[in-house]
Amino acid sequence: MVSVARKEKLSVPPVPLHLLKTIAVRRIATYKAIVVIVSLSTALAVAASFVVTAMTETMIWAMESRVVDRQADSGRLAVAMVRRASRAAFLPWHVVSLAAAVVALSGIACVLSVNFVGRKKSLGILKTLGGTTRDLTRLLALEAAYTAAFGLPLGLLGGSVITTAYLGTQAVSPWCFVVSIVFGLLSLASGVYLPVRLVRNASCAQLLLNRSVYAFSNPSCAQCGLCGGF
Repeated sequence: MVSVARKEKLSVPPVPLHLLKTIAVRRIATYKAIVVIVSLSTALAVAASFVVTAMTETMIWAMESRVVDRQADSGRLAVAMVRRASRAAFLPWHVVSLAAAVVALSGIACVLSVNFVGRKKSLGILKTLGGTTRDLTRLLALEAAYTAAFGLPLGLLGGSVITTAYLGTQAVSPWCFVVSIVFGLLSLASGVYLPVRLVRNASCAQLLLNRSVYAFSNPSCAQCGLCGGF
């Protein structure tokens, strides 16, 4: 009997992707404040990474242009020394960029966790109607992806404006765009991790009855309750 129930449970088809996209879009359209905060947090990480990377690369270019003979062994050695010195000089600013990313992912995690608390019943209803944990995880990931669609271009634009104002008309390395986009996506993924973990550990009863959900599915957490859960 148990094996039949397990087979039936495994045979439940996943929620269609287009339906999850519709739910995500309507959710974003309804709660604009969440979109603004998450977008600004993502843009902060992207812009900080863009500016620091652009300044580092520009300094390396400027120093390398002063090395006359790059083909000789002494010239290549000088270029390598310039690169190391330039990256070491901008190391504190890279730490600042990393701190901006930590602030961004903390803001994203807090906002999405509060958003999770306010929508427990709707997620519980979706799970009761056949939505699996994987479906709910995909839903949160889609919402984050749609939000990043606003935050990433905003961060790139802000970083480009700041860099242009500081460096003037000097060319910006394409590497700045790659690094800043990856940096923003990692910040967003880190911020989404906590809500996704809460969804994975939540049962239908916890969601429908608005009970506390814990980041770790250890039974002792519910018995202790010191952290309060979400």
